[in-house]
Amino acid sequence: MRHPLRGCAALAALIVGGLTPLAPAAPASAATAKYADDFNGDGYRDLALGDRTAAVAGKKEAGAVVVVWGTAHGPDPAKRSVITQNTPYVAGTAETKDFFGAKITAADMNRDGYGDLVVTAPGEDDGSHHGTFTILWGSESGLKEGTAYRSPGCTSCGFAKDVAVGDFTADGKPDVVAITDEYVYVLRGPFTKSGSHGPATNLDPIDGEDIKPDLVVSGKVTRDGTADFAVLGYDSDTRTNRAWFYRGGSGGPAKPARKIGLLGDSGLVDASATIADFDKDGYGDLTVGFARTGKGGAIRVFKGTSRGPSTTGTSFTQATAGVPGTPESADYFGYDVSAADTNGDGYPDLAVGVPGEVIGDNMFRAGAVTVLRGGRSGLTGKNAHQYDTGTAGVAGDPADENDGWFGASVQLGDLNRDGKAELVVAAREIGRLHLLPGTASGPTGTGSVLFTPESLGLGSRPSFGASLPD
Repeated sequence: MRHPLRGCAALAALIVGGLTPLAPAAPASAATAKYADDFNGDGYRDLALGDRTAAVAGKKEAGAVVVVWGTAHGPDPAKRSVITQNTPYVAGTAETKDFFGAKITAADMNRDGYGDLVVTAPGEDDGSHHGTFTILWGSESGLKEGTAYRSPGCTSCGFAKDVAVGDFTADGKPDVVAITDEYVYVLRGPFTKSGSHGPATNLDPIDGEDIKPDLVVSGKVTRDGTADFAVLGYDSDTRTNRAWFYRGGSGGPAKPARKIGLLGDSGLVDASATIADFDKDGYGDLTVGFARTGKGGAIRVFKGTSRGPSTTGTSFTQATAGVPGTPESADYFGYDVSAADTNGDGYPDLAVGVPGEVIGDNMFRAGAVTVLRGGRSGLTGKNAHQYDTGTAGVAGDPADENDGWFGASVQLGDLNRDGKAELVVAAREIGRLHLLPGTASGPTGTGSVLFTPESLGLGSRPSFGASLPD
């Protein structure tokens, strides 16, 4: 999961296109989609990108979503869709600073066998409500229909600053946790195309504390099979960063929340988080990236237990044994994180964005991604590997990568169904998105694919950043 409001100079003058015709897909079964990001039910995972800064019909930072449709050989840039609030079937209208696409999350929200896409627009303002999220509904012909959901309470506090999806009530229906500048809402499923959903609960103030929520992440931490979530924010009373963990269950998220200590004494600027079971003990581990902590950034792993994440964690930096690189000012190690099995050994690995990394002697902020390996002992620096534009086989000219911010957004996902996750990396400032194949030894530059605005049919422009889904 990445920071939802991170700036990126992407699709700055987007020319909105219609849906590219898709080959007919086999009908999906009436059950939860096998892949949350298979939006047309053809059995292939699709690649979705959100861009909060896209200009639409002259409206700056209105925002857009691009979907590159999956094939047997992975996402095909010749088959893509561009979706905005001006797309006929999407609720709302593209307006300046709507930030549609600030955060995107894939999930089968109505259990019809097609993946759906939850898209935030935290800047949406219709005069009565500030901030929405939209569900783009999957179908045999792709993402069709887009239903917007508003705040169930506060109407002017920046609803959908971040969202997370999961069945937190153990009723078989996906729920949504949405945070604002002040509040934490749980909106219960079922969600429908008519815009309705189940009862909503406001969990804030958390334990009576004065907090500023910054992001939310969901996953299965305990062994009960129900989704859980953690809210990360700044505790004004203790002047520390912290997480509040909520365990899902049949009665809804359990209260009071479990407090988890974090790092630093300032706001969670450029923080990121994900949940994955790195040692396969049945408990999900909470990983938080702190890009601006210390000299060059850090991540911290809070091991999962029967009660939730441990209250103290293990830190990793570029000074940790086995981790490539050296901590330097403004490396931003931990700017974004994503977890999946990259080498087919059954253990999730962790991709860590380091977009400020200096490559060579003078390629400042060229950026890199470090992949840490999971295993029986959990996440470790052993056999860690760094990827950058100088990695053999990675498309593009390294001489053009200065100030490229390679690693500003990262995603691990098995897009070709071979059991090994591909590494998707955005170099937001120079208009490049790289896909590195997974192999038995981890991601490789050999056979990597370069996506650009041109290859996606979006015209020529110098930048193309992307918010990648959880």
